[in-house]
Amino acid sequence: MAKDDQNLSGEESAEGSPGRQFITALARGLDVLGAFRPNDPPLSNQELARRTGLPRPTISRITLTLTELGYLNYHERFGCYELGGSALVLGHVARTNFNALERIRPLTERLAQNCNANVGIGTRERLNMVYLDVVHGPSRIGLRFEIGSQIPIFQTAMGRAYLAGSSESETGALVKQMQAQAHDKSDEPARIIAVAREEYARLGFCVSAGDWHNDIHGIAIPIVIPDLGGTLALNVGAPAYLLPKSRLLEEVGPELVRTAAEMADILNPLPAALGEAGKPPKRRSNLIAERVPQARSKPRRNQA
Repeated sequence: MAKDDQNLSGEESAEGSPGRQFITALARGLDVLGAFRPNDPPLSNQELARRTGLPRPTISRITLTLTELGYLNYHERFGCYELGGSALVLGHVARTNFNALERIRPLTERLAQNCNANVGIGTRERLNMVYLDVVHGPSRIGLRFEIGSQIPIFQTAMGRAYLAGSSESETGALVKQMQAQAHDKSDEPARIIAVAREEYARLGFCVSAGDWHNDIHGIAIPIVIPDLGGTLALNVGAPAYLLPKSRLLEEVGPELVRTAAEMADILNPLPAALGEAGKPPKRRSNLIAERVPQARSKPRRNQA
């Protein structure tokens, strides 16, 4: 079995799905489509091979197939590819199904404005978090993440918040996957998950202050969006000088918790039947506030 076949089979087995049901050729084709990023120029087979880690001959067969199906367009003059009409249609259908993000976008915009930082919503993609929505802060000095950008799951606040809100079975599979990829049986991934869960239980959010890059600080909280498959993560991030750790904990954290609670009220309304007889049910925002007593409001500082 080829090396990349072993990696794919091992990865799928680590996540609990039977290896024999995993279609390697399909996975490779999707990896090629996933290698394209916003604002990319057309990509050559060589660049696609570099981004996916697949052999050049394999890439050539995949790009030919995807071009025949309309998922890629081939620029003969330059020998490069870009996403085609079929991919555009698929993306449009997916974006239409993401209308839940549009319903809560005023809240992400308000959070970015109040915190003078970038705000994102992301979900897991293997061992990374991928941005589904991004709002840039008013300072215009920030992190240049866009929809589709990926960041590591174990080193970032967004990733740790996702881990804190995920099931034991999912995080256990991720630990095995991380160990298999790194060829290391270290308990570091499991330790990071335990710390993330403890921090979330204690503070109501997860913090990464220089853990990924020294000059990047972030804070995040898990949120549940049933229309998008369950747990996602809402984060606030900026250069460290704009978001010192004290401001993350004292100012941005409570603002983040309040925003996540309001999102929960919009996306997961509690039926009236759940309330006490003759009384309206508690709002989810109230339930979250009770669960996280440390996240208290403090006077907001003037932003530069």
